Amino acid sequence: MRSRLLPVGIAVLLAAAAVGLWKSSHRAPGEVRIACLPIIPSLPVFVVQEQHLFEKENLKVGMLSLNSSNDLVNALVAGQADLLPGVSIIPIIHLEIQHPGLVRVFSHSRMNQNNALDKIIVKENSNLHSVQDLQGKKMGVFPGTAPQKMLVTFLKKHGVNTDTISFVQLAPQVQLSSLESGAVDALFSYEPVTTTALVHGGYRALFGSVYADLLNPCPIGVSVIARDFERSKPEAARRSVEALQEGIAYMAANQKFARSLLPKFTKLPLEIAERVNIADVTLQNQVDVANLQAFIDLLYTSGEISEKLDAHRLVDPTR
Repeated sequence: MRSRLLPVGIAVLLAAAAVGLWKSSHRAPGEVRIACLPIIPSLPVFVVQEQHLFEKENLKVGMLSLNSSNDLVNALVAGQADLLPGVSIIPIIHLEIQHPGLVRVFSHSRMNQNNALDKIIVKENSNLHSVQDLQGKKMGVFPGTAPQKMLVTFLKKHGVNTDTISFVQLAPQVQLSSLESGAVDALFSYEPVTTTALVHGGYRALFGSVYADLLNPCPIGVSVIARDFERSKPEAARRSVEALQEGIAYMAANQKFARSLLPKFTKLPLEIAERVNIADVTLQNQVDVANLQAFIDLLYTSGEISEKLDAHRLVDPTR
């Protein structure tokens, strides 16, 4: 996934947002538009849908399923979405830097080594047994600038000369075949690729979470709401967030049930859904500004973002 929004694209979308604002002012009082991805971090919204929690809050909801975090952000900027549950924080930070004040973060992940969504994996018979063994090898990474930059930061932390490593960006659908064929020697993989590889056999974890090693816990996933929606429809905005918060709490207390929804909403096989990692997610009153700031600073030192950003800009209440 590309972590930056293209400047021309964002300009076009901001123009389109004017249309979106007009539409939002002509919507029913309880109407909310939610965009999400058919992936594991969207599990709270799947729980909300299955438990009819939006209906409980008397909300009329339009759901939009997209393919990447950038697509989610673009939909929000274009006025096509009011809430984004389970989006990568990285394009959200880029958006805040380029066009301040469009969104508010009301929840984030607390990813650690036990519930991480990423790992470094190798073939079972690989002669690679430590991070240091990656020197001089070929590594597959998720497409985009951020995964590679974070991986480079991690490797340097562990004393690896990253100038000797060839990084190959691979779409998820070809990652395991590339590792199996020897096109890459190791793979910096995300769920569900990691669990799929480990469950089906022939692969092993060389290292746990890169992100959690750099920052524990890691708030890489966030849920955001459009500030304009909060201003123009405060009651619908409040009830929308409350429904999602109830879904987060229900997911935490009923993980077996929550996992059972993954085959329905993400098409994951049940055997994988039962074993994939599910990150801990905060409630609104648990948002850790210091933790968000630490991750923003990490992105800055890695070169992913061009300026330091005060995390309060992302989380302070909409006025």
